[in-house]
Amino acid sequence: MSTPSASTGRLEPTISTDRLEPTISTGRLEPTIAPTKRSAIRCLVVHDDLELRLRLASLARRAVPKLDADCIGAASFDALSVERITGYAALLLIVEFNLRDNAGDPLVRLTRARAQAPHLPIFVFARGGDERNAARTIKLGANDYWPVHSVKLGELAAALQPLVEPAGDTATTTIIAAADPWRQPRIAGYRLVKTIAESPTAAVYLAQNNDLAQPVALKVHALKGRYEVTDADRKRFTKECQILSALNHRSIADVLDYGITDDYLYLALEYFPCGSMRDRLKNPVSEADAVNYARQIGEALVVLHAAKVVHRDLKPSNLMLTDENRVILIDFGSASMRHAASDLSKSDLCTGTPYYVCPEQIDSNDPDARGDLYSLGVVLYEMLVGSLPYVGSNLAEIFAGHLSGAVPRLPQRVLRYQPIIDRLLAKNPADRYSSAALFLEDLSAVSAPIRTSVDGVSHMGVPNS
Repeated sequence: MSTPSASTGRLEPTISTDRLEPTISTGRLEPTIAPTKRSAIRCLVVHDDLELRLRLASLARRAVPKLDADCIGAASFDALSVERITGYAALLLIVEFNLRDNAGDPLVRLTRARAQAPHLPIFVFARGGDERNAARTIKLGANDYWPVHSVKLGELAAALQPLVEPAGDTATTTIIAAADPWRQPRIAGYRLVKTIAESPTAAVYLAQNNDLAQPVALKVHALKGRYEVTDADRKRFTKECQILSALNHRSIADVLDYGITDDYLYLALEYFPCGSMRDRLKNPVSEADAVNYARQIGEALVVLHAAKVVHRDLKPSNLMLTDENRVILIDFGSASMRHAASDLSKSDLCTGTPYYVCPEQIDSNDPDARGDLYSLGVVLYEMLVGSLPYVGSNLAEIFAGHLSGAVPRLPQRVLRYQPIIDRLLAKNPADRYSSAALFLEDLSAVSAPIRTSVDGVSHMGVPNS
């Protein structure tokens, strides 16, 4: 069975390429000759862009040579019978999330296909999508999701290989995992949707748990490689996860699951598709919102520090926002989950953290709770002013600001907060607030009346006299 092209009625041959995004070409496409003998196991690629769907078909064949692929346009796919659709081993939908002019729901074909073929594997490749689109795609029944510009051959192979392997045949996937444990970690009960962030020793994935309705952020740390993890590290990881999972505060992300396999340590946290404070800071933050956010962060630190946990990496990208304007502190794995010389979310001083790091960390000293308060001071200053207190063209200049630079003055409109900023950003930890509770007392005393809609409750400060 071969599916004709929607525009020509002819079979669409393979274009050999590693990339999915089509490139601009002034010449005519020169496809290779289609193979004379085709596999009986086929998937169906759907999209109106001929070149793009051929590229995806080619990539699927390269990922799993035993799998073949037919291509079809959207209109022709809509006309296919249920019997034709279910005759394929899988459906590969390329979805456009950046369409305008009331183009309708981009996931309508996914919804219809899932209703028609409840057991058919459906994989979505998105153009213009974001985390919200990814979460909705999985909720509507997709088996996996990739941004079209970042499809990795190894990840695609891991997803498609089960289509051509008999049930229980794990030899191939075991070899792949042993050769490259970061290519596609396998954690029982989780289906990885996309990579959110990764480093040489750890990665964070948007994942779907078999027992949870909502997606989760799954942090995975390799046990072998550059940094070896000892039995003592594993015991400490388990103990500290138990402490963190016992924390119960609306501004601290819930630890949903954690565990240790032969190859990985993993930690599952709430996933927040609304974005982070880093995204929020792309636009001006009002004084009321800045104080409200700072109060919520301070309240979370009170709980965290009471549990003897120091965050160590407080920054806007680790502060998530909800639809109710709540701030949720995440990534406190850096706080205490230290495995040998690394951890699940080790700070990278070259990707934003140097702007929020406390002086004692720069001096390679272990920070206590007052280090978190310094980072909170940087975030509060940035929210009030719209810029960072210490910047530079390189790390040395940024670090010099933290170590010896004067605390910058706030503009007149928010000058009332200068004593708080001065104390939070003190170079010597002994000159800072000794606790987040003391910071909250001063913030309440200095701030103008603040009304927020968090959980429908009004929170008011006392006007400055």
